[in-house]
Amino acid sequence: MNKSRLEAFTDAIVAIAATIMVLELHTPQEPTIHGLLEEGPTFLTYIVSFVLIYLVWYNHHNIFKKAKVITTQTYIYNGLWIFWLTLIPFTTRWVGTAPDQTLPELIYTLDLFLWSLSFQLMDRQIIKDNPEVPRDETNSFGFRAALYSVYAISIIMAFFIPVGSLILIGFIDIAWVFIVNRSYWQQNETK
Repeated sequence: MNKSRLEAFTDAIVAIAATIMVLELHTPQEPTIHGLLEEGPTFLTYIVSFVLIYLVWYNHHNIFKKAKVITTQTYIYNGLWIFWLTLIPFTTRWVGTAPDQTLPELIYTLDLFLWSLSFQLMDRQIIKDNPEVPRDETNSFGFRAALYSVYAISIIMAFFIPVGSLILIGFIDIAWVFIVNRSYWQQNETK
């Protein structure tokens, strides 16, 4: 598989998913603060999802930048990653319209978990196929164990405090921003 072609296709899908999500944002029915607040849950869910997509797209770019060999297994894992990504606009809108309901929060969190898991499998495959590629800290056992623990807690929380599940995913976003930022500065310090 041609690496550039796979990256271009993936970039297009990421852009389409982000665009579809923003199209799901609706202007308030009445031009008041109350009307704006009615759209608040959808907007909050959009922000959480957009930040996740943007940060993971950044990590996707970094792992593909390091890889010289792209095997069929990587192609398949990338396809799984894209599949779960394309469901994010749907689950984002569903949570935005029903933030206090268990099923939307549960499906949203499961989608994000499976998206994350497929990314990890793809990352590990790239490292396996390109042994000279260094692992970044997001592929460490500790990072993944912490991330999957938060997803597990979020899934459980969806049954008792559904909106708490979204808030917890939001905290993942905040933590990931700091991790990506720290990783960026560490890479530039070594140059």
